[in-house]
Amino acid sequence: MKRSNRLVILVGVLLAVLAFVGIVVLLGQQGTPTVVEPTTVKVLVAKADIDIGDSVTADLVDVIEVEPDAVTGTRFSDPSQLDGSPALFPIGQGQQVSQEAVGLGARGKICITCQLEPGEKAIAFQVDRVTGLDFLVQPGDHIDIVYRAEIQVLQPTEDSVNPSPGQQQRFEPVTGLESAPTVKTLLQNKRVLYVSATRIRSLVDANATPSPGQQADTQTSAAIETVVIVFAGNDADAEVIKFAQTDQSIIGPLTAILRHVDDEAIEETTGITAKILVETFGIPIPDIIQVVLPTPTP
Repeated sequence: MKRSNRLVILVGVLLAVLAFVGIVVLLGQQGTPTVVEPTTVKVLVAKADIDIGDSVTADLVDVIEVEPDAVTGTRFSDPSQLDGSPALFPIGQGQQVSQEAVGLGARGKICITCQLEPGEKAIAFQVDRVTGLDFLVQPGDHIDIVYRAEIQVLQPTEDSVNPSPGQQQRFEPVTGLESAPTVKTLLQNKRVLYVSATRIRSLVDANATPSPGQQADTQTSAAIETVVIVFAGNDADAEVIKFAQTDQSIIGPLTAILRHVDDEAIEETTGITAKILVETFGIPIPDIIQVVLPTPTP
């Protein structure tokens, strides 16, 4: 009888212990907060239409949240990330402002056609360190393009100075003036769409810490030898560039001149030749000095 009572008591104690442990487990589960992964991300959208070339600043955007698969391009998450860079293509009201829209996104996501307005064409030319402003030109800049060439000076041949009726005048090179330089501004206020490399971008990349598994960009400013600049123009502009730079390997005839993005004035220039330098700018012409040698004594 006593043994049965002890067994009943032992079973009761075990059941009480199990019940206590169960209550503790349940209470512990209820007290642990459940981590909910965010289902949306922050993006910037334009408050109003932003035109090509407009400076994109924090006051022009709002912050909204969208589904991750609704993000356009490389997103900004905070207006403070905008540095006033010009818009490379139009951004409509309510559209997302991506890093690609202001030239800060991944290089592989550049869209040239997105930056063209109706009637515009993308035109390229090549520059070196001097003619390319030390490789400091960036997308969104506005440039003028100056042309320099060596032109052969010709004069009428002696037998055709006064041609008789029906006779065609002929010309011949002027001795000593086989390659006279001439300079002229060909195009003005052209918007840059793309540059193959910039010292600014390469310096930033060189100082940036690569993410895990990503190699650092080893291209430095010293490694850049030539740069291709693509600007927006028309077919007439393309003809001028093609004539001035007849071969893709030619570097030097064309020089990029940087201008303010809001400067739309077209300056009338005369171009420069040796004659204009002398007549307009007063460049002195060296006199020929005759040296009279003494007559030798017989």
